This record gives sequence, C-alpha cells and structure tokens, in this order.
Amino acid sequence: MMISSLFLHSQGCSDAGACSIQTFDFELNPETSKGKILLNFNQTLALGEKFIFISQTILSMQYNLSSSTYFELRTPFIFTYGNLGYTSGVGDLILSASQDFFKNKNFQLTAIIAGRLKTNHANFNFDNLPLPMAYQTSLGTNDIILGMQYSRTTWNLYVAYQHPFRRNSNKYLVPDDEANPNKQYFESAYLKRGDDLYLRGQYYLNLNKNNDLKFTMLNIYRIQKSEIIVDDETVILDGSSGITINLGVTYTKQIKHNRELSLILAFPVIDREYRADGLTRNIVIGISLRNL
Repeated sequence: MMISSLFLHSQGCSDAGACSIQTFDFELNPETSKGKILLNFNQTLALGEKFIFISQTILSMQYNLSSSTYFELRTPFIFTYGNLGYTSGVGDLILSASQDFFKNKNFQLTAIIAGRLKTNHANFNFDNLPLPMAYQTSLGTNDIILGMQYSRTTWNLYVAYQHPFRRNSNKYLVPDDEANPNKQYFESAYLKRGDDLYLRGQYYLNLNKNNDLKFTMLNIYRIQKSEIIVDDETVILDGSSGITINLGVTYTKQIKHNRELSLILAFPVIDREYRADGLTRNIVIGISLRNL
C-alpha cells in the first residue's frame, strides 16, 4: 500500500505536500526489499490557475532500514507555462521517515514525519515582472508534516498536519494597469500560508492477480487564513481558509522484476475561494514506475 504524494499539495486537486505535487508515496510493505535502495519515477501533467500548464517530474529514492522503518527523498523538476510566461527548475525536496508500530495480517498502523525543504524563495520573474505562486517551482518555505495511517487489506485512512515556517519572498501583486482578468492572478506578495490538516481515505479494488484500482478522497482543511504584505501592511486574505476536496483514481499493473506501473487521474470537487499558494489544479494526469 502507499500514501499518495500526488494527493498531498495542490489545493484544488492536490496539496502542499499532497495532488501536485508535490507527491507522497510512502511504501508501507516492501518486505522483499529490506536493506535495499528503491528508485521510483513519477510524471504528472496538470492544468493550474488560469489553466496554466504544469509538468512535474519526480525521482525518489527509498531506503528500507528494516521491515518497519523507511526513509524517502523526493526530488521534483517542475516546468510551468502560461499567459504570463514560463519557468522551470528543481522543486522543493521532500524528506520523509515512516515507522510501523503495529502490523499483522489484518491491519497496520504507521507514523510519518516529513520535511518539505525549499529550493528557492518563490520569487521567479519573467521579463523583469514578478510571477504569482502558480508559476513558482517552490513554495518558498520550509514545512514540517506529521501523519498517521491506519491500513486494512482493502482500505486505509490517513491523517496529517502540515506547518509552514515563516513567509516566502514572492513579490506578485496584480499590476495597477492590468485590465485583462485572465492575467489577474491571486496576489501572493510575501505570502504566509496557514497550516493544513489532511484526511485521506483510499479503497483498493483487486481486478485480478496483477491489476488493481485505487480510489482516493483527499480532504485538506486550511486552518488559518493566509496573509500577504501590501504597501508594508499585512493583509489577511478572506476566503483563503476552509476545505478542499480532491478525488482520484489510480490503475496499477504489476510488471516484470517486481515493478509496478501506475496511471493516475485526479481532480477537485470543492475549492477554497482564494488560493494564493498557487496549488490550484483543475485536473492532474500522471504515470509512475516503482522500483526502477
């Protein structure tokens, strides 16, 4: 079973650590790979705010210290393209550790701690103009994530809490002379994100020996309203707190040499009104290969 990282960070179909990408796939039962390093590949394509194109390529390395203790490092490369320009670069690194506390043939309880490590200050420009968060390859903050997952044979429940430290250094405000609403993005100058609470449920449907479907519902609750700075004054963003609900389905096929090939589709059904963090995803499609 795995905790989908595709569902931890796009408020609108992902999360800040959970559909964007920002992707989390903690492998909870790699019994046959104890003491080994596993390499995984994930590619997603998405439409974000104002339907900008977002490509995210993730290479992850997982080390199984024992049959119940796992470490993982995820390194994303992100490319964005929209009506304000384009950007590319290495996204935020995600370093995680998970520990099984209870495990038998019927259920499993796993604790997870993770850090999201910024790779830049979320202040990319295009043609010398600041770009909104939807175009940034980093959230511009260091975050901590604490989680717990309860797993059964055909379903699991996952709860997590994510806290970002400090503000980022983004400088985007809608220009005074910009009259085109398609170029007026959510303002995000010196954004301070609120904390997120995650509740995710997954159900597994076994099609046959080598094929299965996984259905996912991810609920992300932004606890506090986000803040920006305008003219040296703190502005609290109304509509930036509240619930986001994402749905997804994953088809997985077991292939040769203990590898897994997965196809992913995810989309939001409920969004927050104001999403300054740039994590909006209208739809996400993806492909992943586990155990390269």
